[in-house]
Amino acid sequence: MGSYLAILAAVPYFGSRPLVASLAAIVLVALGAFEAGAGGQGAPPLSRLLAAVVIGALLAVWLAQRFVWSHIEAVWPRLSPWRWHAAVATATVSGMVLAGYRVGAFASSVERPTSELLLGGVVVGAMGALTLVFARAHTRIRQGLEAIPGADELGVLLVLDVGETLWVIGGVALCAFAPTAATIAVLPITGMVTCAWSILRAREESERLPCPACATSTHRAALRCPGCGAQREPTALDVIGRTRRTPAADTQAHVFALLARCRCRSCAEPLDAGGPHARCARCGAEAFPTPDDIRVFLRGADRALMRILPLLALIGAVPLIGLVAGLCVLRLSSANAVAAHGRWKHRLVARAVRVGLLLAFSLLQVLPFVGAAVVPLIAVASHLSNRRPLRHAAASAGSAAPVEPAPVAPA
Repeated sequence: MGSYLAILAAVPYFGSRPLVASLAAIVLVALGAFEAGAGGQGAPPLSRLLAAVVIGALLAVWLAQRFVWSHIEAVWPRLSPWRWHAAVATATVSGMVLAGYRVGAFASSVERPTSELLLGGVVVGAMGALTLVFARAHTRIRQGLEAIPGADELGVLLVLDVGETLWVIGGVALCAFAPTAATIAVLPITGMVTCAWSILRAREESERLPCPACATSTHRAALRCPGCGAQREPTALDVIGRTRRTPAADTQAHVFALLARCRCRSCAEPLDAGGPHARCARCGAEAFPTPDDIRVFLRGADRALMRILPLLALIGAVPLIGLVAGLCVLRLSSANAVAAHGRWKHRLVARAVRVGLLLAFSLLQVLPFVGAAVVPLIAVASHLSNRRPLRHAAASAGSAAPVEPAPVAPA
């Protein structure tokens, strides 16, 4: 019974941080804390060398996922859904492996009764199903947090990662040494995740409403219904891309706000990837139907950047804190609008420029008066690097457009 309790208690930890949980479980196995099921008979002992190799591999994968994947995802946004699918699959498989080890699924089945084998299969399957459900809920909550602009600059995600890592390590250790207490601790954890999931779903549902003409679920900020194309009065967006309770007063400014958040200019659904040739997967509308739309968008982004530069200089004058706060304000403002519409190579260059300037000028930021120019300099350099692909696309489309012949003058 203790093995089954330990398995059930480990669901939240493998569902949230499977690599960290697997790493902690392997360390405990190497130390003899986790014993294999079926009395340990027939189960080959895990050598310390093999445990060290697996621990090193998991640690390398975890570090790569933490520090490398964010840069890869920023360059290739289309890979973002695959990251969450991989996280759910990793959590499910890791949880099933632990359950199989605990119930003795890897031991010899020569002298084991059929009922014990069936019970072990049911436990492993239940562990996989519960971990799958928990991992999906965890990824949806995590997606909601990462969608908040400036969360990374403020260190919110870093603090969450560190706290969650320590929580998982402590939880797996509790499952090994005190399975009953760990099972009781699952109840408040499940309640907290369920509450967060309910709040997230309620917030997402409040962003949408049925179309009066065709009953299609439509975003409140949409200018047209994605189902029937009927025009509607859109709701304005706030600084983090959520809908307000007031309607959008200026249609052109509202379209700019949608594109700045990488949303469709028509139905307000998130675009899979930005760029001059981006197209909405929901309604098929192009992000920039004509070169003039690109030029209007760039002019709006330029004006937004010029308006915010004095504020960035004022914030950047504060030593150390001003650098982080200035980057957060830049992410929240529409001055960062062009960052989501560059091609992957331009996004790579822009990210390299931003990181290079951040490292080069972070020491100068503590100097009086000189530090006030660091954040505006990073903002201007990033803006110029990100706007190049849109400007070139507008120029190329304009030069390739057919020229209508001039009307023949009357004789």
